[in-house]
Amino acid sequence: MISRRSLIAIAISLALLILMLWVADIGSIDLAVVRPFLLLPALTAYLVVLVLRGALYCQLAGSGESGLRRWVKLAGRHQFVFILAPSGVGDLVFPLLAGRMVGLAVAPAVTLIAVARLRDVCAVLGLGCAGLAATGHMPLLCGAAAIACFAALYFIDITLSLAGRLIHRLRNLPETDIATPANRAPAAALTLALWLAASLGVAAGFAAAGRPLSLFEAWVMLAGLNVAGALALSLAGLGVAEAGAAGVLVFLGLPLTEAVANALVARPILLLCNVAASGLVEGFSRITRMAR
Repeated sequence: MISRRSLIAIAISLALLILMLWVADIGSIDLAVVRPFLLLPALTAYLVVLVLRGALYCQLAGSGESGLRRWVKLAGRHQFVFILAPSGVGDLVFPLLAGRMVGLAVAPAVTLIAVARLRDVCAVLGLGCAGLAATGHMPLLCGAAAIACFAALYFIDITLSLAGRLIHRLRNLPETDIATPANRAPAAALTLALWLAASLGVAAGFAAAGRPLSLFEAWVMLAGLNVAGALALSLAGLGVAEAGAAGVLVFLGLPLTEAVANALVARPILLLCNVAASGLVEGFSRITRMAR
């Protein structure tokens, strides 16, 4: 039975997609510009993201390298749920998935995903601000903001402590190796690397849709898509994410109609590549398990 939240998410998605189709004018959407061969680089980039995400989870949880395959599988399955479920549901399911797949108890799993998301926020906002600075949008202010975000990512233990004072729910997080100075550099490097890989996936996806982005523009788009996704109450972010992508393209100088048309073509490509990457990780895991 479909939940009330799912029904609301579907309604929001449909309403926004219809509005965007009306703004874009369906006749202006030219699928002839799609370059399918560029789907492979996008898919490869998202596979790298999942491997790095699994490695990050493994490192934050203090597991040995021998368990990396299980963590990559967890990252793939969590990403699949996160993409297709109504916004916000994916992270709520993470403790359940982590318990079943890697044997992580509920409290450490909640801590892990909470701190991982805080790292993600720092990395994505840092790249977004760096992209804005590099594309000439308030370069001094955005450059300073990027440095601050990357510093917050590196000194995540201090960031977490400050966040805990502002958000009461974070005050009682159990102490783990997640926020110790000893693993600052590798954890920060993994987080930044996975989002750099994601930005390459975004660039490849928009190039496949016929609207190439520069690397710096891809950083801005990455931030825009994730901010829109965080605010969304929709199914798989449909409608909201496309609107966010269109807004970024307008900000980068495209006319509104063209921006909406490009977003409506590029976002499904990105969604498809993400789902395919999760499916490949799941399939590879099942094949290797049966081969043993």
